[in-house]
Amino acid sequence: MLKSPELFKRGYHLEKFQLPEVVLRYVQEEQWSLLDEKFKKLSHKGGGLFQFLSTYHEFNSIEFIISIRDSQNDWEEDGIWHDDGSRVFAFSLSLTINPEQISGGRLGIRSKGSSEFDEIPTPGFGDIILFLTGVYGYEHKIHQVTEGRRIIIAGWCS
Repeated sequence: MLKSPELFKRGYHLEKFQLPEVVLRYVQEEQWSLLDEKFKKLSHKGGGLFQFLSTYHEFNSIEFIISIRDSQNDWEEDGIWHDDGSRVFAFSLSLTINPEQISGGRLGIRSKGSSEFDEIPTPGFGDIILFLTGVYGYEHKIHQVTEGRRIIIAGWCS
């Protein structure tokens, strides 16, 4: 159950999440396996991310991926509109150190069936976009990164 619907009138809410200091080092050193292990602990019941997200929505578990979108990759392109199926809540936690160096890579969020959508630029390190899924009638996509490198933890709550 969504706990603060007034914060999600457009389907999303931007907030700050206090990351452990070691996360910055892992990103700077591109220690992806250590970063993954850290987020497994943070997203487990009792972990800091789980507790933080629980203040916005009730859920039982978190799934996540480390998403690195880089304009230098030949495969970089726009994502597709999707609603995350039966997952009840989603988030995009920025690990991007210099978001002002990113072009593109915006998160699009819209009501299902609408052609109008909000585009949210990549926020700074530790900022988190919380957004509603198809359960609430919303869908989203990530737009192509045309300059720079965007690093986020993309996650879903069930």
